[in-house]
Formats: sequence, structure tokens, C-alpha cells
Amino acid sequence: MFIDPNARVPVSRGDNTIYIRAKMDLGTRAAVQDEIRASGITTEQEVEMHGIGSYRLALLRHNIVAWEGPAFQDAQGRHIPVSRQNISLLDPNDPLVEAVSEEIGERNKPAESPDPNAAEPTGSIVDGAVLSRGA
Repeated sequence: MFIDPNARVPVSRGDNTIYIRAKMDLGTRAAVQDEIRASGITTEQEVEMHGIGSYRLALLRHNIVAWEGPAFQDAQGRHIPVSRQNISLLDPNDPLVEAVSEEIGERNKPAESPDPNAAEPTGSIVDGAVLSRGA
């Protein structure tokens, strides 16, 4: 029922690791949606056609909670902190960033809804006829 806001999952490539939320809670999901709306993208079709990068960036900004490894150090060897601005500077084609995006998507995809055409029959069927209860 409740999602632990401190639960995080590592995604690694080589010596570099990005930690993401184990799953988005309602507040995080709303923040992602608000950020997308603020960018002027209002429909699912617009997200598909024009806003994939914006949507991906919003997901990364709201789900990356930490990182470590040599790729996250500056020229003097100091740790580069996680921030909205630094997340925006990540290379979208880097295999680790791509893996993080995929992992966020997998962990937060909607539950599959049951097939409405696969409903279980409610009566007894014998040779194609439903037996009535009063017979």
C-alpha cells in the first residue's frame, strides 16, 4: 500500500552506479506529470511525438537519488553532487543513463488490466446451453 521513500536500487555499468527510487510514490509521479505539463506538453500524443526527451528528463530528475564512481567526479577528483542541473547534463546516449531510464520505466509501468473479453462465465454451461436455476 505504501512505498518506502528511502528504498533505492542500484543500476551499474563498470565502476559507475546510479541509484534510483525503487518505485515512484504518488507524490513523485505527480511531480513528474506537473513538470511535463509545465513544459507545455499536454496530451499523450504530444509526449509521443515531441516530448519523449522532456518526459525522460523529468523521470530521471525525480528518480535519481545518488550516484558514485569515477564518471561522477570532476577533474580534481571531487564528487559531483546529484542535482536537477547535473542530471540535465547527463549524456542521454550513455549506456548507464539508458539502462537507468529503462529500469525506471520497468519499475513504474502500470499494472496490466484484466482482459474484459476473458470474463469467467457465471452460470453452468452444458453443451452450449446455460442451465437455468429454476429448471
